[in-house]
Amino acid sequence: MINGIEIFDCSLREIGYQTGWYFSPKTATDIYIFAQAKGIDYVELGFFHNEQADPGRGNFRYCSLRNDEIKEIFQKTKNTTKLSAMRDIQRPLSPLLPAKDSIIDTIRLLTRSSETDFEILDKYATEALELGYEVFINFTSSGHNTIEQNIEFAEFAKAKGVHAIEFADTESVMTEEYVKNTIHECHKVGVRMGCHFHDRNGTAEKLADLAIAEGADYMDVTHIGLGGKWRDGNLTMEYLLRKMGITGGYEATIIKNEIIEDLIRYHEFSAAV
Repeated sequence: MINGIEIFDCSLREIGYQTGWYFSPKTATDIYIFAQAKGIDYVELGFFHNEQADPGRGNFRYCSLRNDEIKEIFQKTKNTTKLSAMRDIQRPLSPLLPAKDSIIDTIRLLTRSSETDFEILDKYATEALELGYEVFINFTSSGHNTIEQNIEFAEFAKAKGVHAIEFADTESVMTEEYVKNTIHECHKVGVRMGCHFHDRNGTAEKLADLAIAEGADYMDVTHIGLGGKWRDGNLTMEYLLRKMGITGGYEATIIKNEIIEDLIRYHEFSAAV
C-alpha cells in the first residue's frame, strides 16, 4: 500500500496480449522484485484460460495448468507482494487448484458488465472463495453502466463477501462525474473498490487523480502504460508512482528495456488486434 491506496501491477497480463503471454523469466522476476521494493501490493500474471480452446500461448495464459512452471519462476523471490490472475467467466476456463497448492494468491473474476449473469458470477465466486483465494470482482466495459447498475454490482459483492469490486474503463468513456459517483456509492454499500483506466482518449491520468482524491481503494497500472487487446494502453506505473512521491529509478528503466526486448522477441505470438 502506498499513501492509502493498493496497487495492481498488470503489466504481465496486459502486455501479454502483445507477447502471447510469453515473457522471459528475468523480466517476470524483475517486475516482481520492483513491485516488492516499491510497496506495490499485487503483480498480476495473466488468466486461467482453457488451453484447448486457446492454444499456443505462454505460461501466464494458463495459470492453474502451469502452476509448477510459474512457481519455478517466482518461488525464490516471492515475498509479501501477492500474485494474482484473472478468471474470465465468459470464456472457456481451466480448473482451479486449491489456493494452498497454487502460486497464485488472488483471483480477479472478470465479467463483462453487460453480460453479467448473477447466478453464474455467484457460482464462480463461491468456487474461488471455497478454494481459499482472495477474490475480487472486476466489471469490464463498465463505463457504459448506469449508477444503478453499479450499485447493484456493489450490493452483490457485499452480500457475497468478496474482498473488493473493481471497474474497468475498457473503452475510455468514463467521466469525472461517473468515477466520483461510483466510488461514493460503493463505499455507501460498504465495499472496497478500485479502478482500471485505459487511456485510449488520454483521460487515464485525470481520472486517476480524481479517483485517488475521492478515496478509491485500488488502482491498476502497467509499466510504460502498455497493454490491452486493442493496444489502447493503461495508466502508467511511472505516473502513479510520481503521484505518490516515489521514483522508479534505474530499476524501472531496466524493466522498460526488458519489456521492449520481450515485445520484439515474442512478437509472432501477439494476440493484440
